[in-house]
Amino acid sequence: MTISLCFPMDEVTGNRPDFDRAADFLELSAFFASDCETLISDIANQITVGANEDYVNLDEETRNGAEEIISGVVRRIGDRRHALDAVYPFELDDDGSILTYVPQEESLGRTAYILSLVLSNLKAISPILSSSSVHPEQTEITTLREYFQYFATAALAAEIQGRSWSFGFPRPDRSGFINKLNEIWRILGDGNVETQVGASQHPKDDQIDVFAARLQRDKLPGFLLAVAQVATGQDAQNKSLKGHINVFKSRWFSRQPVTEFVPYMIVPFARRKDEFIDDVRVMGNVLHRLRVPRLVEKAKQFVVAGVTVEGYERLTRAAQWIENYRSRAEQMT
Repeated sequence: MTISLCFPMDEVTGNRPDFDRAADFLELSAFFASDCETLISDIANQITVGANEDYVNLDEETRNGAEEIISGVVRRIGDRRHALDAVYPFELDDDGSILTYVPQEESLGRTAYILSLVLSNLKAISPILSSSSVHPEQTEITTLREYFQYFATAALAAEIQGRSWSFGFPRPDRSGFINKLNEIWRILGDGNVETQVGASQHPKDDQIDVFAARLQRDKLPGFLLAVAQVATGQDAQNKSLKGHINVFKSRWFSRQPVTEFVPYMIVPFARRKDEFIDDVRVMGNVLHRLRVPRLVEKAKQFVVAGVTVEGYERLTRAAQWIENYRSRAEQMT
């Protein structure tokens, strides 16, 4: 039995080919391959098969443009390698013809990349894993999203070079909303936590999944304070914190913090450049698949130095899941 991935024909061909989705297809193909390799030319083969079987309505220009699409995909893989350097878990040979998966168990950054790759291609988002035998079960998806929140917490700590808290529900310490907020603000010290009239009596996280702060030695307000929403579904743009921060402050503080909340969105996706520009307009600073893994790798030095990064110890569980996931695929081949 072989792992059968669905080539995203409609997204890869046409007037505006999605080179990121095609690159994902090749990366997942290499990840699941018993020899950890896939041929870049498989893209051309898939396009030819798609045209012959009439999966989509392809015009003649598209039929003859497979090599142009391959060139675009190779460039995109190069962009990923450039952005992530040694944290990128794939290698392209000198001829640009073979993509190889290079596992490195001690690299949590590489784990973050593979986790992001899988979350980006769940059937609700992409067709690639939709009909395969390795599509995660629903219980696994829930677990993977929790893991990604812990990776996001580590990434934000490295981004601002400070300590971070995993605030999104369910919290790793299973604490209640107000108890957790009080715990954080005893350290931050700017403002008084108190539920205001009309606020929910049973809040989960009120849209904030991660807090991260780089405090000043004088312990006064005006330090770097980041708040992030972690989104793993298609509706990330609808979850921007930019318009919600003042609501959050007015609901949960009797004396509101004067320190500015810097809004972030943290997602597992690889985005087109033009789409990403609008993401930043809508969502504030965005950490995505070409930023999160490198930041996760960098977070280790802060943890070693004694900086609190909540949930960091759970990242090895995700690494074990990735290893078991690939082993499960190998047993099916």
